[in-house]
Amino acid sequence: MKAHKDKIRVIIFTPEFKIKGDLHLYENSRLSDILNADTVSKDFLPITEVKLLDQKDNLLQEVSFLSLNKNQIVLVMEDDEANALLKAKEFLEKRRYQEALEFAKRAIKATPNVAEAHYVLGFCLAKLNDKKGAKTAFEECLKLYPDGVTAHKVQEMLGTLKA
Repeated sequence: MKAHKDKIRVIIFTPEFKIKGDLHLYENSRLSDILNADTVSKDFLPITEVKLLDQKDNLLQEVSFLSLNKNQIVLVMEDDEANALLKAKEFLEKRRYQEALEFAKRAIKATPNVAEAHYVLGFCLAKLNDKKGAKTAFEECLKLYPDGVTAHKVQEMLGTLKA
């Protein structure tokens, strides 16, 4: 029987690369438990849904699985952008706009070039009657992602703000 594993989104820095992916934790374990494990059998971290980037965030390769030697790790962080944006969307679904707003702001702070975070921010601000702030957020979303379904939704939202 396989052990239940939780996964967290992480960003791992090595001397040459930035690695984004899902790190799988054993039940009731923490990231620090895995990183500080002192056995030879646990020198490698299993990471799935991997994006391998250079230090300037240029995508080099995507793979479904990577086994990374812990000795190569310089820094490990939870992927705040993924976590904050997911939480913002969860609160948005529950119509808890103030909480969603806080997480949308955190998502934008972590990665300002993610259009979806600006869309969520604009939606929250619109629901909280901050039309000027919503307009600014939606315009930033359009600047980052001017085409596609999201852009169409943003145009509709901007139209409702003028009414």
